[in-house]
Amino acid sequence: MRFAVLAGPLAILAVASGCKAAALPESAACAGVPHMALKGRVTDTADILSAEEEAQLSERLARYEQRTSHQMVVATVPALNDVRVDNFGTCLGNRWGIGRKDQDDGIVILVAPNDRQMHIATGSGMEKTLTDDKALAVIHQMTPHFKGGDYAVGFSTGIDAIAVQTGDTP
Repeated sequence: MRFAVLAGPLAILAVASGCKAAALPESAACAGVPHMALKGRVTDTADILSAEEEAQLSERLARYEQRTSHQMVVATVPALNDVRVDNFGTCLGNRWGIGRKDQDDGIVILVAPNDRQMHIATGSGMEKTLTDDKALAVIHQMTPHFKGGDYAVGFSTGIDAIAVQTGDTP
């Protein structure tokens, strides 16, 4: 009988705890962000890169991860669905688990060509190394290539610039 008396309050606590976990910022910040499968180091749902370009970028990102232990991915989406670009990139990085869990050192380079927006999202473990100002400088280096329609060179330029900022050389 004692177990039955305790079971009710424990069940209520378990359900209440589950509700709190479900109401984390992810749900609010990621409203409107579609659930996309991570397709490797380059997830090109906007279809702006050739298979060869994706492979070259993936190889570069693999070398970066091998040299630094930091994980960086490239993601493209056709449009942002009225979601702020910074929330979109952060949401993808969190959902996909980019970076080492204990270091939170992931980097997501996100481009939405139809909305003409891009963002570099960093895990909290990278924020001191790759500050918002440094990320913006990288975006400024990438932008001329994107305006010219050369996304592969733009991404390569960005990856190399981030690598230099975070302890790797191209």
